[in-house]
Amino acid sequence: MRIAISVSNGFVSGPGEGDEVWIIEVEDSGNYKLIERYENPARYAQQVRGGVFMLRSLLDRGVNTVILSEIGPPGYRWAVERGIKIYIFEGRVEDAIKAFIEGKLTEAQGPTHGEHHGGHGHHGSHHRHAEDFTKYDFLKPYVSNGMVIADLGCGDGYYCNFFKDYASRLYCVDVDEVAIEDVRRKFSNYSNVTILNEDVTSTSIPSNSVDLAFMSNVFHDIEDKEAAVREISRILRPGGKLLIIEFKEGVVFGPPRLS
Repeated sequence: MRIAISVSNGFVSGPGEGDEVWIIEVEDSGNYKLIERYENPARYAQQVRGGVFMLRSLLDRGVNTVILSEIGPPGYRWAVERGIKIYIFEGRVEDAIKAFIEGKLTEAQGPTHGEHHGGHGHHGSHHRHAEDFTKYDFLKPYVSNGMVIADLGCGDGYYCNFFKDYASRLYCVDVDEVAIEDVRRKFSNYSNVTILNEDVTSTSIPSNSVDLAFMSNVFHDIEDKEAAVREISRILRPGGKLLIIEFKEGVVFGPPRLS
């Protein structure tokens, strides 16, 4: 059988943090060999949960068993829904393979951490809140009842939960499919919420319709920032406002210090 491992510097890593993906052929005799290694596609994902791209690459190669050092709730749900078996191991790749062959690894029965885990490499959660932002009070001066609001790069909908109580129309926009699945579960029953699985640089939001465009810890990660600015300018009505949050240095979430 074939198994996949997320790898960084010879150690098992998470699906969104590994530098490479190794595909291992395990024979009935217990012998094994590396048959493919490729760059982890999560390295270039511009979404909140790039690990899904790593998991999807396994299915493209006909592999449904993976060894990881960790996995969060969205990635775990995505994998289980598609029949991917997940085994958790922390340590060197060789030791992980040996433990798997010897039957010492058991299939994961749930995620290894909660919704707000931040990741261990350059792929943290880009759309989630830091501990200092557990309340919405700082947003209240910027909103009023009846506004049209666009949460661009909404992630799992943390701020949508606040905006929905003020907006006559709230657009929750994210290109990440798994993030949007979370948002649909939470807000699809609200008649004033429109959920868009779209890139923030090219949305279907009507022109000149938005009173407040909002981005939380998203703008630094957009490759084509000029396109994002053009799109925001298009959707904002005259007098509309743009509010951007980028977390300060020293918190877990946010842009790298040298970005």
